[in-house]
Amino acid sequence: MGVVHRARDTVLGRDVALKVLAADLGADDELHQRFRREAEAIGRLSHPNIVSVFDLGESGGQLYMAMELLEGDDLRRLIEHRSDIPLPDRVRVLLDIAAGLGFAHSRGVVHRDIKPANILVTSDGRVKLLDFGLARVAFRETITKRGIVLGTPDYMSPEQAMGQEIDHRTDIFSAGAVFYEFLTAQKPFPGKTLHSVLYNIISCEPEPLLALCPELPARLALVVHRMLAKDPKRRYPTLEEVGRDLGLIHAALRRSQGRSALPRPASPVPPDELRGRVRDRLKQGKALSARGQWAEVVGEMRLALELDPACQAAAELLWSAGKKLVTARPERPKDARSEARVSALLARVTSGVPEPEARRAIAELALVAPDDPRLARLLRERVHGEED
Repeated sequence: MGVVHRARDTVLGRDVALKVLAADLGADDELHQRFRREAEAIGRLSHPNIVSVFDLGESGGQLYMAMELLEGDDLRRLIEHRSDIPLPDRVRVLLDIAAGLGFAHSRGVVHRDIKPANILVTSDGRVKLLDFGLARVAFRETITKRGIVLGTPDYMSPEQAMGQEIDHRTDIFSAGAVFYEFLTAQKPFPGKTLHSVLYNIISCEPEPLLALCPELPARLALVVHRMLAKDPKRRYPTLEEVGRDLGLIHAALRRSQGRSALPRPASPVPPDELRGRVRDRLKQGKALSARGQWAEVVGEMRLALELDPACQAAAELLWSAGKKLVTARPERPKDARSEARVSALLARVTSGVPEPEARRAIAELALVAPDDPRLARLLRERVHGEED
């Protein structure tokens, strides 16, 4: 829908990305509205994980938008090049996507075109969401044309693919499809034609994550598969809840001393002030911990780690509070039918069945009994056995 130039803002003395609506589209009123709506959507979103818009105008009959100039690689390039990014860093990228998109939703903006090409990891380690050109701002009329599907088919939600009414949960599904591909380098709903892709999205379940990557944490697989539920009511209700679960997983990976390959984003806060804020969060977290307010402790420590991702004390307190939350929840008793299903799946894995069938059984176990210690033991044995 346009061309993007690197340009110089001579008034403020900075380089910007200048997006210009293609000249041959100038007579298309709908594209003019979409272009203006992109600027409106981004202009109301001030968040570290969303690209900033500085100006929107018209010159010689052409619309233009001046945006933050970003240097780095988008997720599409990182996936295609099979970039060797450690799992803790991948989860940190997923956390940032959830944070930026969740903030947009809190401001009434639904992106509607979440895909790897619209997510950039900058050279200094920041994650930025791009291209809100299809974004639907709350209480504004949707711009569509009869017979035209807006969005990128590979990452559409089922309701979007069927042309139904959508809300923020369509972004949760699309983000889940991106997470799936970023973790496995495979699309969740592959197809050779547009119709086959749309059919798979509407009618088929993706290959279980743990069937493709059995070394992934079972909890991480559960998060992604819940985001990809066909029924919007079965997905996470908000991306804040996705971020909370990913934060606990990230803290656990940090505790395992996973190495980081991505640079940590530079903080705009002066170092002394930053350390003071982190100390205040830690003090508050410890006070809440003494009172047994574990959910509040998790919130405080996540804020502390946003300020200083290297704070080991905050990571440890987050982990311990998260464990307390899990153990404090009343455990649902296993019925005989569920226990029989788990036992049957375990027996399939250990009975010498072909490897593809064993991997499918493990993947299903991770979905029906992610906290079962027998699953964790089985995964450890298989991973270590393969390494040997």
